[in-house]
Amino acid sequence: MSAVLLTGAGSGIGAATALRLERSGHRVFAAVHDPHDGEILAKQSSDALSVHQVDVTNAESVRALIAEVDAALGDQGLDAVVNVAGEGVAGPLELLPIDSLRHQLDVNVVGTVAVTQLALPLLRRGTPGRVVFVGSMGGLVSVQLAGAYHASKYAVEAIADAWRQELAPDGIAVSLVEPGPVATPLWAKAIQTLDRLPASDRYAERVDAFRESLRNASKNGASPHKVAETIEHALTAAHPRTRYPIGAAAVVVPKIRRLIPDRLFDKAAQRVTH
Repeated sequence: MSAVLLTGAGSGIGAATALRLERSGHRVFAAVHDPHDGEILAKQSSDALSVHQVDVTNAESVRALIAEVDAALGDQGLDAVVNVAGEGVAGPLELLPIDSLRHQLDVNVVGTVAVTQLALPLLRRGTPGRVVFVGSMGGLVSVQLAGAYHASKYAVEAIADAWRQELAPDGIAVSLVEPGPVATPLWAKAIQTLDRLPASDRYAERVDAFRESLRNASKNGASPHKVAETIEHALTAAHPRTRYPIGAAAVVVPKIRRLIPDRLFDKAAQRVTH
């Protein structure tokens, strides 16, 4: 039985992954932000899954999480860290409060690094562990009104690449999961950020169209269970891949993006907000 620390386990991809790993025989340290989500997760799982509350943007909270995991493991090493925790902030960059941008980067980027940094000594304690980052197709292709979210996911791409090289001498494999649209609560929360923006005639039509696009992603996106299946593969494969695109869009769209001029892509992308 391997021991896995997983953030963002309160809902969506994180909850699906936590339950899948627990039911496959892994010991799961499931980190959640909302205590209510943690209660729901605990009721669905066995004693092999423990719930831990954490705010990945708070250094003391992250240290407390790692201390809890360390104490529970004893002399045993941690086998994997899976970074799922993330949020989606939507809106034109011109109108986006700087605090919202800062929060987006704190959760999706700085928080991810903070958790992984402190977990590395536990990964080195036993056999070489693994690190999985849940990125996004949005870390390879950008569209308007989601600049803050794309910035965070582009950063995760860079961090995963750098850490893969830095940890290779320790035998720690690093994989990046890159889903296309997934049906998770992230989109509803992104709509809430749109709704809080100041009114603007300049962007009103595009914001309305983008709101509908986010609703469609929430309804018609891939199942979180598909992403959970891929994460489990990254943790258990003898030779894990460095990248796991999930869904046709995640495979095709980045390839097309690299082949066509910027302005042609911009015209195609306008369909998201028109």
